Amino acid sequence: MAEVVPFCGLRYNPEKIGNISEVIAPPYDVINADDRIQLQEQNQYNIVRLILSQPSNQDTEANNQYTRAAKQMQHWIDDSILVQDATPCYYVYDQSFTTPEEKAYTRRALIAIGKLEEFKNRVILPHEKTLTAPKLDRLNLMRQTHANLSPIFLLYSDLEGIVESEMESYTSVTSPLIDTPEKFGATHRMWRIEDDKINRRIKATFISRTLLIADGHHRYETSLAFRSEVREQVEMESGEWSGTEGHNYVMMNLVRMESDGLAVLPINRLLHKLDPNLVSEALGRLTDYFDVTECASLSQLRGNLGKFSDKQPAFGIYTGNQDYRLLLAPTSDPNASCLDQLDVKILHDQIVNRLFGLDITVPEDQKKISYKADTFQAVEMVRSGERQVALLMNPTSINHVNEVALDGKTMPQKSTFFYPKLATGITLNLLNSPILI
Repeated sequence: MAEVVPFCGLRYNPEKIGNISEVIAPPYDVINADDRIQLQEQNQYNIVRLILSQPSNQDTEANNQYTRAAKQMQHWIDDSILVQDATPCYYVYDQSFTTPEEKAYTRRALIAIGKLEEFKNRVILPHEKTLTAPKLDRLNLMRQTHANLSPIFLLYSDLEGIVESEMESYTSVTSPLIDTPEKFGATHRMWRIEDDKINRRIKATFISRTLLIADGHHRYETSLAFRSEVREQVEMESGEWSGTEGHNYVMMNLVRMESDGLAVLPINRLLHKLDPNLVSEALGRLTDYFDVTECASLSQLRGNLGKFSDKQPAFGIYTGNQDYRLLLAPTSDPNASCLDQLDVKILHDQIVNRLFGLDITVPEDQKKISYKADTFQAVEMVRSGERQVALLMNPTSINHVNEVALDGKTMPQKSTFFYPKLATGITLNLLNSPILI
């Protein structure tokens, strides 16, 4: 089903870049203005200059943030800052990290390119809804660079662990090409698999697989849209579109769904810009819908909340001072859809919408909701007065994410946080490169 193939990665040249940790970056959508400046000052070749080039008041159609990023990338290629591997290969990418709960993990991903599939084909499955603005931004960048500057994060099921075994057979006897100290919450190691037999076996294993998008829904849909644009243009000019052109593929980081290295954190909700009277009224109505237990501390609330993970819908709410409360919802109707049984869906329907009157589909209401994975930071933002209400959650399990996707449903935005984020700059993919199937 899924076509996951080796590719000729575009990579930072180790002869030009002595410390790879100085040129990689987090994903573009988690970089704020201060982060961007810091990354730019860290190294003149930091990937942030490509993924997050800044607009100017003097921008025109011919000279803007996207055209400047494309020119910058081409300069780096011309100067051999970025070099393309001569032969197609798979890459192995390890991130070793400790979660905020102080649990240690190593997450192993296969870096490849995968053939783009419309969601209706049920080969590559989404699990979250997307917004238009981020897709247009990434589409404009792709139109100029004709490149995947960052990968899509996907999950695959492999009960036998075939792909991981193949990767281990190579990495256990070779040294990584990249081996960085801790950066963005993880260490980063990367190998290039230069064994044709291993690559062929990996490719064959994916033929029977379905892939689930874990992170990067906007960029995946952008790639679909860009492929359609390019195909239409090519067909108008020459009438020939084979389906094996580079624009039919997208760079992927693929992680085994059953892996012990897969960490999923909750994404807590923060509410602000609310009428104080509305907040007081909503808090007074909590007992209409939930069993409410007061907790003496955040530690007690977190401990109690964790006891109900995967057992019963449970939430924490914090509104300042020592006002910590555990909310237990009635056990879900077993006949309800897998989506309607999710904690995140119940939280949005029963708390965010019913009690606080916010509709996440309305732009004005979206401005009143923010997201924070770190529970301590979320609570501190309320304690400091920066936010009014913190809604704390248990993480959504991988099995539940998979069930929703297989059922053809999509979860609310920011339902899952696969920790940590993938680094950008480990490999890039040029879409104009020929695909050797």
